[in-house]
Amino acid sequence: MNSFLEKEAVVITPERVQLSFFTAGIGSRGIAQLLDILLLAAFNFLVFLAVAGTTGISAIRAFDYAVAVMIILLALVNIGYFIGMEYYNGGQTLGKKWIGIRVLQENGHAATFLSIMIRNLFRLLDMLPTFYFLGMAVMLFSKHDKRLGDMVAGTIVVVEVQRDWLKQKKRVDQEVQKLGSSLPAVSLAEEHRRLIEHGDWVLLSAYVDRLPHMTEAKSNEYGAQIKRHFAAKLTGGPQLGDDRTYLIWLYTQLRDEWEIG
Repeated sequence: MNSFLEKEAVVITPERVQLSFFTAGIGSRGIAQLLDILLLAAFNFLVFLAVAGTTGISAIRAFDYAVAVMIILLALVNIGYFIGMEYYNGGQTLGKKWIGIRVLQENGHAATFLSIMIRNLFRLLDMLPTFYFLGMAVMLFSKHDKRLGDMVAGTIVVVEVQRDWLKQKKRVDQEVQKLGSSLPAVSLAEEHRRLIEHGDWVLLSAYVDRLPHMTEAKSNEYGAQIKRHFAAKLTGGPQLGDDRTYLIWLYTQLRDEWEIG
């Protein structure tokens, strides 16, 4: 990992969990942004072709207001893409997901809608005088690789560390097989999925990762504490089986969303 481009950030969550991240540098953020721009450019081009095919090029040229309306609508769609994807996709646009980076609050929690909206509206300022020059200049001197939008919104962009996903999946699958039919055949409700934050996932995945190496006594001790945490957070959610069964079930419900393979 390039220490010049990516810097370590240590945060303490409100739950007093210490989390360590590597912030995404100019290189990874630039590539993710380029991928998003190419994706949006392709979408904009298809919209233009659709409008031109329906109205005709000559008609578009004749009615400047129609072109202006189309530009405004496309601008709203483009900025809406970044806001919507980062909020509903756990801090990731498609470009960020492909590169393996994510937007978080400074305290390690999932970014709020207001923070995401602010950081994306400030893109216009970060782009001055041309193609993110000001944003990149600020990032070079920022301790945590922040552009102006991140500073105002209180967000950071972090690298999701690649783990040995296949080995981890195999270990978890072995635990699932041990439980057999006792694993609940129910899905986690969408409103409960949205309550899960990065610190929660770190806690849950750390427990499941260590299950094969823990004694039954330790598994029960830690499992009881961690289940109480999630039971309080996911009020009204299913409280199925013993503590370990519940936590493995919860892990299998969330790993596709949070894990990068």
